[in-house]
Amino acid sequence: MNWVRTARRFLINGGLWGLLAAVASAEVGVQVPLPTGPYRVGTRTMYLMDAARRDPYAVNSATRELAVRFWYPSSAASTCRTAPYASPAVWSYLAQLTSMSLPPVATNACENASILSGPHPVVIFSHGYTGMFTDATFLFEDLASRGYVIASVAHTYEATIVELGGGRIAKSTFGSYLAPQALRSDMDSIARAFPARLADLKFVFTQLDNLNNASNGPFAGALDTSRVAVMGHSLGAVAALASLEQNPAIAAAIALDPILAIVPLRETHRPVFVLTAGRQRWTQQECGLWSRLRGPRLAVNFSESDHFTPSDGSWLFDRISGRSDPDTPKTISGIREYVAAFLDANLLGRPPRLLLKRPPPDFTDVAITTSTQNLCSSSRAD
Repeated sequence: MNWVRTARRFLINGGLWGLLAAVASAEVGVQVPLPTGPYRVGTRTMYLMDAARRDPYAVNSATRELAVRFWYPSSAASTCRTAPYASPAVWSYLAQLTSMSLPPVATNACENASILSGPHPVVIFSHGYTGMFTDATFLFEDLASRGYVIASVAHTYEATIVELGGGRIAKSTFGSYLAPQALRSDMDSIARAFPARLADLKFVFTQLDNLNNASNGPFAGALDTSRVAVMGHSLGAVAALASLEQNPAIAAAIALDPILAIVPLRETHRPVFVLTAGRQRWTQQECGLWSRLRGPRLAVNFSESDHFTPSDGSWLFDRISGRSDPDTPKTISGIREYVAAFLDANLLGRPPRLLLKRPPPDFTDVAITTSTQNLCSSSRAD
């Protein structure tokens, strides 16, 4: 399949951790890019048990358990203890998996801080195939600083690794994109993983009301469950689109460089934003998707980027290697601004910002297709 060859090329040549291989001995810590919104950021991880569902990967009759990491605007009055990027057990396993000495990564979020009085709109996130729920922390922190709550789901036993309640570790049964030689990227594996993802996202959506209504919980009264979007990267982007299709209560979807050959999608009249990276030609699947988007729609292509640009790979290599790529801050800013502008307009009903119609002059590698335009009037993406 073409998508498999494409994914392997990205994994081997441009992957998040492949980028770090050249600087494996780095000892200097790095920091997530500073968020740009007016609010301080909080983060916490919660463990949710879907008692009605048997875990599809379990050898016994265990129920499905998920770790969900939240980022949210926090109260400036609360004490701030800087949150780790990942737990020590997870970081140690990633170092072992990649045979690298990984430097510490500092975040801009306060661990278990109190949430700012709400209600706040919610974005549920699904990571890439065998990814992790922290893979787009640069974007999560920024959205939280602008007033959004992000609920990033670790798809247990597909995610490379996740730490569950009580410090229990769950590793991927499919291998990992961090070790592509052993990654199970065949269509049978994808077909097994995808339904579990959809069920995970559906379950997390149903839990938002419970979290909002729990009087003694950390999110009591702070979540606007009438304004929920779903977002994902790669396979997670396809899961986000499929979730929008299946759940009429989801208001909008954001697909970050989706691999659309995996699952056929039907039409929708709700808002959809498709952000692509490195397209020189639109695929047949992308052209087909565009024709089935009957509501507000937007496509933005970062032509000089790659599949991992919408992840933390867009800045980690620069930070660790000490290399100064002048395009990296602009790309980070571009992704953050477009995602936030789309959500502001289509989740909150704010007036659309000009960049949703045409890119700023300094975004020379960005091409925009708006609702009224034909994505595939020609076969070229640029």
